[in-house]
Amino acid sequence: MAQGGGKAARQKMINLMYIVFIAMMAMNVDRQVLRSFEDITVTLDDSSRLTNENNSTFYDNITTKAETDSAYAVILGKANQVKSESDKAYNFLEGIKQEIMKIQEYTLPVYGANTDEAETNYSSLSNVEVFTKLLFKEQDKPTDKGNQLIQAVEDYRGFMTGVYTTEADKKRIEHVFNTDNRGKKSWLNYNFYEQPMVAGLANLTKLQSDIRTEEGNLVRALLSNKLQEEIELKAFEPIVMVPPFVRSDKPADASIAFGAFDNTLQGKVTVGGQEIPLVNGKANFKLNTAGSGIKTVSGTMTWMGADGKYVEPIPFSQEYEVVAETLSELPSGAVITADKMNVVYRNLDNPITATVNGADGPVSLTASVGGLRPNGAGKWMFKPAAGSGTVKFTASAKTSTGKVVSGSMDFRIKPVPPARAHIANKTNLQIPANGLAGQTVRLDWPDFLFDVTGEVTSFKVKVPGQPTALVTGNKMGGAAGPLSKAKPGDIVGVFDIKYNSTAGPGEASPVTIEVR
Repeated sequence: MAQGGGKAARQKMINLMYIVFIAMMAMNVDRQVLRSFEDITVTLDDSSRLTNENNSTFYDNITTKAETDSAYAVILGKANQVKSESDKAYNFLEGIKQEIMKIQEYTLPVYGANTDEAETNYSSLSNVEVFTKLLFKEQDKPTDKGNQLIQAVEDYRGFMTGVYTTEADKKRIEHVFNTDNRGKKSWLNYNFYEQPMVAGLANLTKLQSDIRTEEGNLVRALLSNKLQEEIELKAFEPIVMVPPFVRSDKPADASIAFGAFDNTLQGKVTVGGQEIPLVNGKANFKLNTAGSGIKTVSGTMTWMGADGKYVEPIPFSQEYEVVAETLSELPSGAVITADKMNVVYRNLDNPITATVNGADGPVSLTASVGGLRPNGAGKWMFKPAAGSGTVKFTASAKTSTGKVVSGSMDFRIKPVPPARAHIANKTNLQIPANGLAGQTVRLDWPDFLFDVTGEVTSFKVKVPGQPTALVTGNKMGGAAGPLSKAKPGDIVGVFDIKYNSTAGPGEASPVTIEVR
């Protein structure tokens, strides 16, 4: 019996030790969760600071342009209003954070600073009363401060949707700053009632980060739209393509194009008072070739601006000479055109066409830099390598009398623009946490006239609170470890995207993923 009683006592002691062990494990897990929330808050706070610094460059650009161009004064006014409203909302949230931290005698760590676990104030981080007392009278009854918080978010949402013009932007703002009920709970109750202090701070800091991000999106859009408007309204000039000599009573064609022209442009061209329809951005018509002598093509051109109205018509005039079957004078000059652009691109085959007015024989073409090869009658391919920024083409041919006529023209040599990286054809998208690792990073060159293909060779992935991961290839699965730690609301960055393409290696633009 004594032996049996000893075993019972020993078993009770083992059971007690097991309970204590389980309690210690639970306490350690809770501390890890609290520290993780603290790390997220610190990271978001630092992200807001960096975004604010980046936004300042756009404000500075607009201010500088407004000093020399009065057209930017309106943009500057809107930008200043965006900054004022963003600072107002941001600073209100910051005031609540500072008030809460002062009550708890807590200071948010500095991003990147070495912190000792012994210094972490777990009592403050886990306090569930401080936010509840500040923002709630009862569970479903906010204090004045709670109502002010709701109003601040809703006012900012209303301002931003009022400034944005596209439905996609308005829809995004409504989603990011949505204060609708979460199930049976109000937005305020869901985010702050009986929440640990560190969770409440994280939610406020997330809102601040969203404010700075959307502020930057809007200011960039204001500047980008103004620059695009300038291109649309100022970059077009009439290009009159009329042969300097035509033969009497023989059909002759002429064209009038918009300089750096857009083949989808809506515009009007008149010649001699008659409107000529546009086909692929050009107004094609027949020249008057009756008789001999100097003749003139004159008229106007206009196009539809960004406001849907036609700009003031631009006049043009071009002389040409109608001559008999046998040329009385030696024609001079040549016509050289790039088939796709007024520039040629490095490491690509650029189609070139060359003609010489008045010549009866075949045309010869030379280039001041290497890379030119024949591609049929009157046509060539030019593939410039690295080096000179310009190339001079010289075309020459013989007339019926055996005399040689020639002409030259300079073209700019430009690099192929960098690729756009995308996931599912989007550069900014939302993906569920469990779908991140299954994505593929791809490339394209939108709005580029040449066919360029490429493949991503490596990229980096940054998940909040996780080390940056370097991935080889184009599959997000290469960063499965950090991606598995991503949580709804996290902003995952895909950047430093390297690739190889038919135009050579390069670095593509980044992709941003919001985890949902």
